[in-house]
Amino acid sequence: MKIEIKCTITNEFQHDGFTLFDFNHFEEYLTRKFSEKDYGKSVVKYFWGFELYKFNGGFAQFFNDDIESWKFKNKWLVTNSHFDWNEMIKLNRKEVFEAMKVEFLNSVDRIENMARKPKNFDNKTFKKDLEIVLNAYEVK
Repeated sequence: MKIEIKCTITNEFQHDGFTLFDFNHFEEYLTRKFSEKDYGKSVVKYFWGFELYKFNGGFAQFFNDDIESWKFKNKWLVTNSHFDWNEMIKLNRKEVFEAMKVEFLNSVDRIENMARKPKNFDNKTFKKDLEIVLNAYEVK
């Protein structure tokens, strides 16, 4: 199974960018760990959106909804997680990753409550495997 991370980071904060975490390295790590995994025929890719914005800022109105979507035609599961610039900027790399890990795992939990979800996808085993893989990841 493939895992793809889509980062949406607003430029509301006077900062050189969100440099506390290397998303490319993280996505490559997940790709290696999950390339041989199979959780059912209904899903070939888990697409996770990382959305970083000021919860009290001008862009907040565009990011207020959680997304859980199953793209039947492409066999993709799509979820997202929201992160507040005001909080994330206070954290070091390891703390940023811990916050991301919690929200990534929570995004998998939301699959259970989807009205339209894949019939042949073992999201519980996927979540267990994801947790193991995330716990083994070393933040650099």
